[in-house]
Amino acid sequence: MNKRVKNALTVILICFMLIIPFYHPQADSGFDGSYSGGSSGGFSSSWSGSSSWGSSSGRHYYSSSNMSTGEAAILLFVMLGIFAVVLFTAKKKVLSRPTTVLKNLPPYNLEELKKHIPDFNEEIFKNQVYEVYKNIQIAWMNFDYDQMRENVTDEMYNMYKSQLTTLKVKNQTNIMKDFGLLGFNIAGMDIKDNTISLTVIMQVECYDYIVDKNNKVVRGTDKKKVIYNYAMTFNKGMSQKANKCPNCGAPLENVNSSKCPYCDSTIIGENYDWILAKKQVLSQRYK
Repeated sequence: MNKRVKNALTVILICFMLIIPFYHPQADSGFDGSYSGGSSGGFSSSWSGSSSWGSSSGRHYYSSSNMSTGEAAILLFVMLGIFAVVLFTAKKKVLSRPTTVLKNLPPYNLEELKKHIPDFNEEIFKNQVYEVYKNIQIAWMNFDYDQMRENVTDEMYNMYKSQLTTLKVKNQTNIMKDFGLLGFNIAGMDIKDNTISLTVIMQVECYDYIVDKNNKVVRGTDKKKVIYNYAMTFNKGMSQKANKCPNCGAPLENVNSSKCPYCDSTIIGENYDWILAKKQVLSQRYK
């Protein structure tokens, strides 16, 4: 193989190394966020810290002794050019992530909302949905399908369940802990089909990383928190609460439960407490 072919293959291999990090699993329940590994040196949050500069297990992908100084300089220039283009594209992608949750959303109207929920209180609502958010993250981390089921819509539950199966197959766990609420605002409201939907902008900080079966960090970092800006929609049914199992008549402590604790029958009904229907990460950064 002549020198030019070797150099061309080297450039292709370097391109492959730079692009591979974008195919890593993403952070946050439902893979909504993206990891940025602890060694990324403060680059965009799309970057993983697992890439290396042309070497693996002590074996170099190219040796400068096999090419002239001019060729080495050209190759270095090409590497830097590719790196700059990929980094710019990654940053642009993160910063311009579309806010589809907010598109064409009717504005929040407290007066109108109180016609349907007379005792609605914004502070209580904020605390309720923040607890729902944390419960979902903890359920995701612990592979707790029952807890997940109680806090999300059927559509989101099926999506999360499928993604958790992927983590299980890889023997990986997404650790999420030490949550803090930094900001909260109700951005929109929709009332139809006997359901109230409120969309909020919520800023949260937490540790968020993935470990393998040996508890070794394989994605993200356990050294610093991630700050997430979310757009999330929470739904609440407006029908009168049912408090009995439709099969055996036993009292139900949790009306959102998918199973009766007495006869184990599957219960299908409306949600009467706030549950998560949509979630989108608008931006993220390390604290």
